[in-house]
Amino acid sequence: MTKEEKPTGIKREAAEDAFRHRGTVDFEGLQARVVRLHSKRGIGEPHSVSLVLDLGDERLELSGYFSGGGELIETSRKYVD
Repeated sequence: MTKEEKPTGIKREAAEDAFRHRGTVDFEGLQARVVRLHSKRGIGEPHSVSLVLDLGDERLELSGYFSGGGELIETSRKYVD
């Protein structure tokens, strides 16, 4: 894991369930609704993941990958409209 990579505490199964059922995940002490989940697989690379969370008054897009243990590792973030 590099300095730019940050474990989020969000597990793959929890993110997928929250997305399918309009539920929430725990993110940095907040209950955030998963409004978009997109994953892309590359050959010889971890799955690339884009996850958009509704934090109530703003939306945050996390980019990263799921680790071997199933946790989302954040490589970048940006606030979206």
